[in-house]
Amino acid sequence: MRLSVNPNRMELMKLRRRLVLAERGHKLLKGKLEEIMRRFLQLMKELYNLQEIVSLKLKKVFLSFVLVRSGSSRKDLEKLIPEGKLILATKEEKILNLTIPRFEIEEKEVSDYDFLNTESELDVGLKKTQELLKDLMEMSRLWKAVELLSHEIETTRRRVNALEHILIPSIKETIRYISSRLEEMERSYQVQLMRVKDIVRRH
Repeated sequence: MRLSVNPNRMELMKLRRRLVLAERGHKLLKGKLEEIMRRFLQLMKELYNLQEIVSLKLKKVFLSFVLVRSGSSRKDLEKLIPEGKLILATKEEKILNLTIPRFEIEEKEVSDYDFLNTESELDVGLKKTQELLKDLMEMSRLWKAVELLSHEIETTRRRVNALEHILIPSIKETIRYISSRLEEMERSYQVQLMRVKDIVRRH
């Protein structure tokens, strides 16, 4: 689609500069898109591996709590195990130009409970749950990073396509049109000049 501009030399110069900038921008955005895709696939692989690990650990935790639950009622367990305390700190890290939140344990407190009146499996389950916390926080970081990167991939791809299939072809078509019009005008001017010279010579 041709751009709506006046077919003159000034516009032709502007369009040629604009074409150089558009092609440079396209090249940079394409490079950025490739890098984002590389990081996205890398994080997806990390996330998949971590999910496998977390899934196995969760099975062990649930098994421990099922064994404890089979020997005690829910109300008894709630009385035996008072609430603990967990405070998380939020930090930030950069992946390319994106800000990714990272969670860290700032303060953790596991309340004391009656060791004599509880199953040993409860100790195992609570210990494994605490170990699982770091993995879960890392998983949340990876999920958020993947989500933000996928959005950035979509946005960057749209920009690359807009430059590649709309703007750059439009500028090139307009440059060809103006160049053709200027050549036509030049030929017309030359013909008129030759006629004038011919008239001058005759007189």
